[in-house]
Amino acid sequence: MYWVDDLRHLAGPLTPRPATGVRLVEDLRRVVSQSRGSVLVLTAAASLEAAGYRLEVALRDAGAAEAAALVLTAEAEVGRGAAALAERAGVALLAADGDLAELVVAINGAIAGDASDALVRAEKAVRGVLGAGGVPSRMAQEAGSALGVEVGADFSAPDRDDHLGRATRIVLRLAELAAAAGPTDEAPARSRAQVLTELLIAPEKQAQELAPRARTLGLPVDGWHVVLRVEGPEPYALLDTVAARAGRVVRELVGPEWSVAMADGALIVVRTSPRDQGRAGLRAAVADAARLLERVRPAGVELRCGVSTAHQGVLGLRTSASEARTALRRGSTALATYDLAGLDRMLEEWYSSDAAQQAVRELLQPILRQKRAGLLLDILRAYLDHHGSPAKAAEEVRMHRNAVSRNIKRIETLLQADLDDPQQRLALQLACRAARI
Repeated sequence: MYWVDDLRHLAGPLTPRPATGVRLVEDLRRVVSQSRGSVLVLTAAASLEAAGYRLEVALRDAGAAEAAALVLTAEAEVGRGAAALAERAGVALLAADGDLAELVVAINGAIAGDASDALVRAEKAVRGVLGAGGVPSRMAQEAGSALGVEVGADFSAPDRDDHLGRATRIVLRLAELAAAAGPTDEAPARSRAQVLTELLIAPEKQAQELAPRARTLGLPVDGWHVVLRVEGPEPYALLDTVAARAGRVVRELVGPEWSVAMADGALIVVRTSPRDQGRAGLRAAVADAARLLERVRPAGVELRCGVSTAHQGVLGLRTSASEARTALRRGSTALATYDLAGLDRMLEEWYSSDAAQQAVRELLQPILRQKRAGLLLDILRAYLDHHGSPAKAAEEVRMHRNAVSRNIKRIETLLQADLDDPQQRLALQLACRAARI
């Protein structure tokens, strides 16, 4: 559906279930009674009515009807609840402007499979097949997803004598030839690992610019990522051995796609799914992490693994990597998971942006220039966390309360801050916590 120019993706899966037809809906109560696989186009009046919780109800009904998509034709705000519901229901939430009749005709033409639509699908399928690394199962999955047809592991598909059928036969013949050539050699795999490393450590803007190259190499950067961060007793110690073992292990795992790289003195293993699998997916990721840790650990070596929550896209990948690092730093067990709730989660998402990091650095720069910057930050954070109590802060940082008081006065002078001012106090408290992340 996304090759219809007038449609914009708002939420839900980028690759929804196959569409069987298009329906114009004027009454939201009729959404649940539509046929399976329908693209439901709401009129302007119905789109305006689908606001707030009513949109969530409409998405829930669309999911129950197994609709392919819900299309809004009037301006509407999509909240987090609606976005999450669209993903869980497997219903693409789209928006469109312009003439309603032309829109319905265009969607119908795309579903029916006219020549131009078949050509666009074939182009997308070829990119997917060539980026699948020579793995037949991945090639079949990519081809079927792009073409909107069921493709078997043997590259079989329903025979149809129309434009889409001809495009399907061409793509599958190409897939057969690519599969006959065998899996790609290690050089592309190394290239994927290098690009993945760059995506994780490069500045935000540069990481976004790397996304097209990553897609060309077959990295599923647009999916939902859970990051497993594995560290040894010393940075980089034995990581080459661990990475080689991890590469072999993940090739045996079925389900999500896996990517392996080394960055920041750790092994980074990325578990990617096409859609958010919720808490069940996180539980499965933790189970996979336990199996991975057990199988890659060299004899007599202690390894630890941090597991993030799931985030989507290139920037989501970076957030997940940050969460996995935080899970390791805060956890005390061999397998540490990131806490789903609390302030740390909000800080992770905020601090993953370059702008937030720059703001924190500028605010704390006078302290960061000092020789014992880490200790000063710990004292300031403890003092602020304990509502300005030198005694309680002293207990946490294991110093005399008079020493804490002297350092707080020094910090106030360095920052030229008034710690009795609520706004300044809150800004510094958030900055101290973010700096620890």
